[in-house]
Amino acid sequence: MAKIATSFEPKRFEPTFPKLDLDALFGVQKANLAVVHEAQRVLVDAAQAIAKVQQGYVEQAVARTRAALASKQVSKPEAVLAEVKAAAEKTVVTAKEVVDLAAAAQRRVAELVAQRTATSVDQLKTLAAA
Repeated sequence: MAKIATSFEPKRFEPTFPKLDLDALFGVQKANLAVVHEAQRVLVDAAQAIAKVQQGYVEQAVARTRAALASKQVSKPEAVLAEVKAAAEKTVVTAKEVVDLAAAAQRRVAELVAQRTATSVDQLKTLAAA
């Protein structure tokens, strides 16, 4: 037959929580936020650099187009072909520059996050062990 408890022991049911150093935990989080801020700055700087490259490209294209439209003479097909070829090459160079800027920013952000993640894991392990 089952035994019925006749007395209640409150100490037996008290939950135990691990002791955490909240200052250290908040320090870890503050360092995480600092890295997020740095990553954000890297991305904003890259976006500004990309915008400047694209602005320069558009300004040059507009200037070339205006010059072509302002010309009263009919251009020879060879000259038109050379201009189109130069414009296409400039487009490729500009696109490569934009891709390089974006890739460099992405690489830098990945490095920042990877470094901070490793450091954060080590810090949290130390906090959990204490």
